[in-house]
Amino acid sequence: MNALSDGCDVLVVDDEEVVRNGVVRILGAAGWRVSSADSAGAAVSHPQLDRCRLVLCDLMLPDQPGTSVLAALRERGLTTPVVVITGYATSDSIDEALAAGAAAVLAKPFDEEELLAAVGRVLGEARGDRQ
Repeated sequence: MNALSDGCDVLVVDDEEVVRNGVVRILGAAGWRVSSADSAGAAVSHPQLDRCRLVLCDLMLPDQPGTSVLAALRERGLTTPVVVITGYATSDSIDEALAAGAAAVLAKPFDEEELLAAVGRVLGEARGDRQ
């Protein structure tokens, strides 16, 4: 599902196509407008980046660490929350992501309920309140 022209709720950034497409499908089915990118560079140059309400970003991307997306948002003066997702959830990587300004860290593998709860919590919305 692509974001609507007036922005998106969530930009999903993950180089693993299966993960990226699964997250897009789950969030789209829950009613969020979702767009996606497969690298940090694609996320930073994404036409919807400045209008997204949340960025869900893998920590380990092939071109740059996921925290570089967070840094790019801050350099633009944006306060868009970033939830870091990672298959390498160590205390050091979690601390690094949170120190960089991530709103939350979600360890892979996560299930649908964990994903929806994390996105809803960061966006301040209960899943049942979505229209």
